[in-house]
Amino acid sequence: MANAVYKNEMKANVRSVRFFLVLFAFNSILSALSFLAFAGIMNQSRYFGQISGLTNIYSTMAYIELAMFMLIIPTITAGSITGEKERKTLDLLLISKMTPFSIIIGKLEAAIHIVRILAISSLPVLSIVFIFGGIQWWDLFILLLTLIITGFFLGSIGIFFSTISRRTTTSTVLTYFTIIILVFGTYGCLIFIKYLDGNSMSIFKNGIGKGFYCLLFNPAITYGALISEQVQNANLIQTLAASYAPLEKGWVIENWVLISLTIQILLSILFILLSAWLLNPRHEIHFRKCLQMYR
Repeated sequence: MANAVYKNEMKANVRSVRFFLVLFAFNSILSALSFLAFAGIMNQSRYFGQISGLTNIYSTMAYIELAMFMLIIPTITAGSITGEKERKTLDLLLISKMTPFSIIIGKLEAAIHIVRILAISSLPVLSIVFIFGGIQWWDLFILLLTLIITGFFLGSIGIFFSTISRRTTTSTVLTYFTIIILVFGTYGCLIFIKYLDGNSMSIFKNGIGKGFYCLLFNPAITYGALISEQVQNANLIQTLAASYAPLEKGWVIENWVLISLTIQILLSILFILLSAWLLNPRHEIHFRKCLQMYR
């Protein structure tokens, strides 16, 4: 039996002009940029007599798609629970037969469904690389699966902050801030340590050392590592490790994408369970009392 919240959210989404505008804008931007890149490569072929760099189109489209996911998903999920609070309808949901966990799952399912629609709708554009080869169909499948897992991870973060916040604006800001920390903050730590290493007579024999593994929480780095493997460029993780932690080698480096995606799934489950726990009014009151004690 389908989740009642999920069914209600999907009915609202498919009847919303905003949803179709997002879908149209998403694929229009992706198509326009990909065709511009394709036109550039075709123009180069006139001078060099051969077509090259088609895998760069695939990489460009994939990165653009991830960037748009990181912009769209927080706006969908960050207001999922706070929207109910602002409309004064959350209490009605809580006194219904639905549990806090089923409410959270319903909201997240609706968000992930939109992610799936966006990912699948982009297939015709991404499939342009099949015209000349270089990418296999399973590469595209793995890419979409990675996008969905990343969307699940980002969506769970949005749901969590939507649960603990009173306003959608606050939830959205906290969600984007967390994503910025995950994407830019973790990589910024590596750059900072390398800067210290270069200006302190090389006191760090192994660069950032085990701290390099903080990048496992960075969805953009993991996504880039997958793409670098698919287009057969230099392995991104090994390149970063050689630069920032040259002594770090082994199983984790070799299986980076799989381990990072597993961590994202586990963290997503943790955020969902915490959100369901905090959605209970008694637990929320206890949580806010704890926050006040530490202020």
